[in-house]
Amino acid sequence: MKTYIKNQEGWFEALETVYSMTKSISSNDKLYQNYSQERLKIDEWVALSIFNGGFSSVSHRSIWNNNCRILNRFFKLPTYRFENLKREVSKETIMMIHQQVKAAETLGFDCAFMSRETKTQAFNHYKKFLPFEWNVPNKKYRMIEDMYQYITWTSINNTVLNMEYENG
Repeated sequence: MKTYIKNQEGWFEALETVYSMTKSISSNDKLYQNYSQERLKIDEWVALSIFNGGFSSVSHRSIWNNNCRILNRFFKLPTYRFENLKREVSKETIMMIHQQVKAAETLGFDCAFMSRETKTQAFNHYKKFLPFEWNVPNKKYRMIEDMYQYITWTSINNTVLNMEYENG
């Protein structure tokens, strides 16, 4: 597991690893479209974590103010996907979260968040396994122009999350 900050040593090689992994996705796979080079939105990535069998990124959009999304586009090759019967967080994921939050701190972000379209129950369950303290607001936050998602967030350089939320 290694996390690379954009344009620093190893960044371009890490991107090549991502392209190689996503190129192998079958067009029958439900994830095929999500991981096209266009949909990856690599221009928004400020850091990238590569592990044996997958990757995820740290992304930033101006609408998130000085906050970043971690575990963005989290991908595992089909041979590394598994059913998590214990509903725990893998060691690789914990290490990735730790490295990505540290990269976000290095880059000067205020808070890091993870997002999902569905309700917050999963966040409330998984946060007890995660490094750092995680907040789980019961409202949706703006991800793109007209789409909002639930988030969990952790403080990095600011204890207040400054992001637009639905009906806020």
